[in-house]
Amino acid sequence: FTDPAAMAVVHSIIKDARPDIIVNVGDLVDAWQISRFDKDPARVDSLQDNIDEARVHLHQIAQLAPNARRVWLEGNHETRLTRAIMALEGAQREFGKLRAFQTAMTWPSLMQNESIGWEFIPEREQSRTEVLPKIITKHGSVVRKWSGWSGKGEWEKYGRSGVSGHTHRLGWFVHRDHNGNASWAESGCTCLLEAPYGIDFDWQQGLIVYTWNESKALMNTEFVSIRDGAAVWRSSEYGPEDRAA
Repeated sequence: FTDPAAMAVVHSIIKDARPDIIVNVGDLVDAWQISRFDKDPARVDSLQDNIDEARVHLHQIAQLAPNARRVWLEGNHETRLTRAIMALEGAQREFGKLRAFQTAMTWPSLMQNESIGWEFIPEREQSRTEVLPKIITKHGSVVRKWSGWSGKGEWEKYGRSGVSGHTHRLGWFVHRDHNGNASWAESGCTCLLEAPYGIDFDWQQGLIVYTWNESKALMNTEFVSIRDGAAVWRSSEYGPEDRAA
């Protein structure tokens, strides 16, 4: 369910930003075929098709930023693989006990991450793994009604600054108390805003560019809002034909 116009903007900004690290915050592979939700029988794309498309996406980004550290966070859509394996019944449950099966049926293996230079961080490890300096970097598990509210919920859970996806919204919660300043950002999405499994979603396309000073004591957060396949970042315009000046 990727929006090609939104991804074109992301690709152009990656080329201009020349980042030290790129984080995909998850739900890269929708894996709708193995979800518990109703499935449109007219759709013909397979789980392998999803995997192939996602791998092409990661490989394209690797080519745009070959020197960057590249991290893919497991999202709740990717955990559909684990849940499907856990749901095996009868004789099929024995497959899950096979060491070769356990090695092969993981996202790093299915996507051949190592060959295209991407790290994979499972959902359970994200809040304890340092990805970006001094902030928690995770897919996200809190969903509240409005933009920024989910970020507040994540901050309430951890009491620290962070960034997450999951809600498909752009939003920012900022707080100051006697412990200092804290913030939590919701990073938006690059999926179709009119996905076939619902109507009138309150989603926003976009991305976040973080900048730190050399000591990592100061951080700046730049939200890039993508609207109708176009965006402005640092005075340059990006769009379907890459009009960056």
